[in-house]
Amino acid sequence: MPATYTRRSLICLTIGLLACLPSTVCAAPTEAQQREAEQVEPGTEGYLRRHLLKLEGWGINALMRTEQQVDREQKRRANLSTNAIELAELAEDEDAGVRFYVAANIHASLGTRLSLARDPAATVRSGVAMSIRYDPLTSSQVRSLTKSLAAGLAKDVNILVRMALIQEGRLPAETYGILAQDVDRVIRQLVAAHPNTPMATLTILAADPEIVVRATALQHPHADSQMLVQMAQTGGTRERIALCANPNTPVSVLDNLALDANPLVRKSAAAHPNMRLPTLRQLFDDPDVSVLLAVASHPRADRDLLTRLAFDDRDPGVRLIAQDRLEPLLRREIRDDILERWQAN
Repeated sequence: MPATYTRRSLICLTIGLLACLPSTVCAAPTEAQQREAEQVEPGTEGYLRRHLLKLEGWGINALMRTEQQVDREQKRRANLSTNAIELAELAEDEDAGVRFYVAANIHASLGTRLSLARDPAATVRSGVAMSIRYDPLTSSQVRSLTKSLAAGLAKDVNILVRMALIQEGRLPAETYGILAQDVDRVIRQLVAAHPNTPMATLTILAADPEIVVRATALQHPHADSQMLVQMAQTGGTRERIALCANPNTPVSVLDNLALDANPLVRKSAAAHPNMRLPTLRQLFDDPDVSVLLAVASHPRADRDLLTRLAFDDRDPGVRLIAQDRLEPLLRREIRDDILERWQAN
């Protein structure tokens, strides 16, 4: 037995061995025996060493196969266990894969996560990042420790750790601010797209030097409305198109963007679900076919507008879309007229 094996790792290894060994070599321990082994009572180590002596007679193939079985069993336990004490023991496993599963397990205690956040393996630290869930209703001590943990991971030297931190779960507001100033553009863009990113952080990202980050922030539903109004006046083409993808862009801004000099902006504005019918009617005279297609496809286009487009000779594609949408409207009107006449008689 190598000297690097501690008492705890020896116990974990042997319990895994006993669970994985074929019945012809050693019978699997009962649940009571496993509990007794995990309690590390006096004499337990001697009991385990006696079983480990059986390894001396095995060849390389049997040893390699059993080691793989033990590793799989340890990872399974680390992934599925809901016992914080067991997870704390597995957190000291020699295998980084086992420690990763512990770190990513939401049932691991905060203390275990704090310990694994200092693990030399980046994959283990990324597991901790994936499992962070900030709850503002917990105690002040837990909130403080969680903030400290998240802030440390947000500054991790490995990008995979920082990327793993940006999951669907809620993070402390300060963490989003740290990640919004990350040196890597991908991280900043992920923050700009995160559903829980605060408005203040989005305002910072809207001024990012990278256009893709700015555009992503401007599309966010939490973006400040005043910032959207200002960006419609000062932003470039990509920014104005991004405004048309924001569900909360003010209608007044959409009206102005529908008159933009760039047809890509006008088309994007015409496709916004909140575009007003009067503005859609104004766009009937637009010279760009892509704008007309957006108008003909808009849910708010009424019967009159669709009728004009259905018989417009500028583009067959626009006519086809308008006619397809107009047909059910006409059928409904005719059916309603017939029913009204029948009821009147």
